[in-house]
Amino acid sequence: MHYSKRTLTFDEQMALLRERGLAIDDPVRTSHWLRKISYYRLSAYFLPFKDGERFQPGTEFDQIAGLYIFDRKLRLLVLDAIERIEIAIRTAITYEIAHAHGPFGHTDPANFAPGFDHAKFMEELAIEEPRSKETFVDHFRDKYISEPHLPIWMASELLSFGTISQIYRVLAPGIKQSIAGEYGVDHKFFASWLHALSHVRNICAHHKRLWNRHFGIRPKFPSRSRAWPHQMQSNERLYCILVILQHMLKVVSPRCQWRTRLFALFDQHPGVPLASMQIPDDWHNKAIWR
Repeated sequence: MHYSKRTLTFDEQMALLRERGLAIDDPVRTSHWLRKISYYRLSAYFLPFKDGERFQPGTEFDQIAGLYIFDRKLRLLVLDAIERIEIAIRTAITYEIAHAHGPFGHTDPANFAPGFDHAKFMEELAIEEPRSKETFVDHFRDKYISEPHLPIWMASELLSFGTISQIYRVLAPGIKQSIAGEYGVDHKFFASWLHALSHVRNICAHHKRLWNRHFGIRPKFPSRSRAWPHQMQSNERLYCILVILQHMLKVVSPRCQWRTRLFALFDQHPGVPLASMQIPDDWHNKAIWR
């Protein structure tokens, strides 16, 4: 089957939207959105307002713009939480490796679980080091010319969150549990959290749709207990990620106002359907959010 759609001008794109039932009260503003954001990117935000090819009666462009703005603010808020958590986890892993195996413990494959591609990990470090513009790298190389590797507390700063989450999985069980224990969960669940958060971080960093996304990489949760009182109905959409972020921020940054800013965002956009994120209607009253 051949792709036969014709390339449309911005005016033709706007005319097509009107033809399909979208009310456009401000053509200048709508044209600006099409020129600076693109029809294709916005089309993902059309879907909740459409029945087949046509928009539901009464749908206005401002509703679509509002949903897009909500999603953008949501990405920034989620990214803010992940940044705090990523730095904390990076610090914890660095501390544990250094104290268990010394400053260069990460260079010995024996310090990681069998099956870990240690050579690939060291190759990644070798690639990232010359790319780095960090002053600490240049300073170390100028002063310690005989050392083939950076110490772990420097090397870890060059790694992506995805790589950090992979390293956590292959640490010794005792080290993994030492880190996970601070958050009140078993290391097996915690590893899945880090993997899922690294995936969400990439979604946010690349400006992809977040609010109603169906996640392919899903976190795992323990059974409901006194240690974990939060009953999770699903792990496929955004709500489970928000719960993880709130749970971990209570440890990482207990005085931050992230929860308050999250509630304020939803209050500013009351028309956004919670079900698309699998957020319970009474979520404000859940123990994790109180």
